[in-house]
Amino acid sequence: MALFVLKFGGTSVANLARLEHVAKVIRQEIINGNQVAVVVSAMAGITDQMVGYCQALCPHEQTPEHDVVASAGEQVTAGLLALSLKKIGIKARSYLSWQIPIHTDSTATDARILHINPEKIQQSLSKGEVPVIAGFQGLSREGLITTIGRGGSDTTAVAMAVALKADRCDIYTDVDGVYTADPRLVPSARRQDTLGYNEMFEMASAGAKVLHPRCVEMAMKHNIRLRVLSSLTDSPKGTEIIEDKLVVDQGNVTSIVHSLQEAKVTLKNMQNQPGVAAKLYTNLGNANILIDMMTQSHSREGYIDMDGMINRNDIERFQTTMFASKDNLSFSDIAIDKNVAKVTVIGMGLRSNMDIPALICRTLANEGINIHMIYSSEIKMSVTINQQSLKPALTALHKAFALDQNYIEKEVA
Repeated sequence: MALFVLKFGGTSVANLARLEHVAKVIRQEIINGNQVAVVVSAMAGITDQMVGYCQALCPHEQTPEHDVVASAGEQVTAGLLALSLKKIGIKARSYLSWQIPIHTDSTATDARILHINPEKIQQSLSKGEVPVIAGFQGLSREGLITTIGRGGSDTTAVAMAVALKADRCDIYTDVDGVYTADPRLVPSARRQDTLGYNEMFEMASAGAKVLHPRCVEMAMKHNIRLRVLSSLTDSPKGTEIIEDKLVVDQGNVTSIVHSLQEAKVTLKNMQNQPGVAAKLYTNLGNANILIDMMTQSHSREGYIDMDGMINRNDIERFQTTMFASKDNLSFSDIAIDKNVAKVTVIGMGLRSNMDIPALICRTLANEGINIHMIYSSEIKMSVTINQQSLKPALTALHKAFALDQNYIEKEVA
């Protein structure tokens, strides 16, 4: 008997009709002879509503009380899905994080899972029940409710699969897998049957919203097989995330990912002296602000401008943090540019084929698209461009790498 952890996202449990459909999906797995543990998100839109209430009252604070409010949606979903299962004759019980417990650190709104005690869930499974677990939430050492970041139910599911030593973790969402690009912007985008952990991690980190980066990182560390499936159709097809060495017939480039959730920030006229970058990163780390694609350029003799990309939700905190340290960092002003999009080309071919970066830049140049910033790592290359150029950039790059075709080993000219 195999043990699967099934996770259902917000659109999959958006209303009672969809909850009843999810219950039938779970029943089919049981009919197939498998044990099933379930992790659920809040119904679509509920968490945004809860977070909105908190921000209306205390817009500049992130406290444990925010987590109490923000995690409420998962409690409702867990209870309703357990009822839906009982309605069709399946034994089920809902579990909140503190009942298991799921231990996390104490970081409000963005905690990390430290340990899960699987004993109660194992007991539930041994009694023939389907445990329905509220995702996204945890319990700190101080006994406070925490949340583990937006999209964190994915991470809850993989962490539960690790704790239970599950055979696989299936992530059900509103799309039938991971595509070569966003099909809403690139109609020729193609669903991928398999992806390696590293490529999926880079995609998630670069802005693909199918899976949360932490969940992919955890699955890779513990070798948990992942599948991405649609709960809105009865198709068994999806995308399986597996060890890189098991992926076959992979091309030089496998996906083009974009993000509109970031802004370019510039610290102007910083003194060009040793230690200035260390001070900057220390201040950002203390404020829990992630900055990406950092570059520096000379503005005038003895001074530099430092550019980077941050999440738009962090803009106000970034400005507050930087101006509080203005004397220490010695900059003259901050510039914020929201009219940017980040486009990331991902593929194992970037490790060894230096023609790929040239093709990326040449393709954008042929479309008359100017590149503002460039960052590359072992299997990805990111560029920032104006938002207005996003769709033609994605379309041109997708065509340049023939991602609408079956993967065929080809030379990048």
